[in-house]
Amino acid sequence: MRLRPLPVLFLLVALALAAFFWWNGRTAVDSRVAAAAAAGSAGVAGSSANAAGSAAAGASTIRAIDPNAPGALPGQLHASATAGDARPRAGRFERLAELQARNSLAVAIREAAGTDDPAANAFVMEMIDFCLRNTAPKTKTQATSTSYVPARLRATTAKDPPDPFRDAAERNRMLESNRAMIEICSEFNLTNAKADAAAALQKLTARGAQFPALLNLMTNPADLGALTVEQFDVVSRALGERDVGTLALLGQLLQPLLSNMMANKAPPTVTEPRYYADVNAPLAWQLALCQLGAHCGHDSMWAREACFYYGACTGEDLAAAVRAALIRDGLNPALLDKQAEQYVRAITSGDPAALGVRRKKP
Repeated sequence: MRLRPLPVLFLLVALALAAFFWWNGRTAVDSRVAAAAAAGSAGVAGSSANAAGSAAAGASTIRAIDPNAPGALPGQLHASATAGDARPRAGRFERLAELQARNSLAVAIREAAGTDDPAANAFVMEMIDFCLRNTAPKTKTQATSTSYVPARLRATTAKDPPDPFRDAAERNRMLESNRAMIEICSEFNLTNAKADAAAALQKLTARGAQFPALLNLMTNPADLGALTVEQFDVVSRALGERDVGTLALLGQLLQPLLSNMMANKAPPTVTEPRYYADVNAPLAWQLALCQLGAHCGHDSMWAREACFYYGACTGEDLAAAVRAALIRDGLNPALLDKQAEQYVRAITSGDPAALGVRRKKP
């Protein structure tokens, strides 16, 4: 697939719009559900789901990694026995953890764009994407407000307390994380980001990496159920590279498809399956990437956003925080375990069809 010479700024804007849907597709649904709950017409998802969540919570495989395990990184999920040695070593992406530990993502973006490490080059867009979202005036206002209330991992009901946090310590943990999320992007500059993105894309193109072609596919929307042979091959090769930044971008491209599939398989205890899927499909995808070596510690970008958007702040990594938030919201963590594991299998098999992607019929 030939990459069209699209302006880098256009690519950044397109990526930001896709990311807005990736994290905020829940907004319209939650507003509608909240209105229905106030009128007394919402379903009682919390009580019925609570029983399922409590019954199986102990069986969840979403848990903090053992830091003493060989080759383990903070935030990585425990490996499933079904995947065997097909999963790459986490050390390939150690630099991504170092980049996210910088006090300034603007500095980290410049560093990643200037290196010859392809994993860092591909992660440039993810860091830019993060700062594009979190330098928006609305986000900054919410993140710095002591009265801000995050959403839940399921649609809200009339029986839910106004604040999902049980005590002041949990709320303070969120506020501290939110401050850090805003602070690390305080030096972000779109003009500089444009130059850094161009440099990173140039290096990736020269290496023959799939990220530029995938980005081009994202900015030229296609029917994921009827891709051309070239488009299908781009997705297949992107899966084959198993690169964190590339897979993160692929997750954004596939978001509508993954959400639809998850909504259709939502358990009967979940009211508003669309909300449930729009929120949890992206998280399940990220948890799959954690298992494939992505940095998912409590100081990672994904963990900070899960804390900000959904109050998933408890634990030393994204996996532990999401598990705690699922139980808090009366959801069975095993459901997300299963979904993340399905994504891992699809990625490691390199088969786009396992993610619902199809070729156009002749």
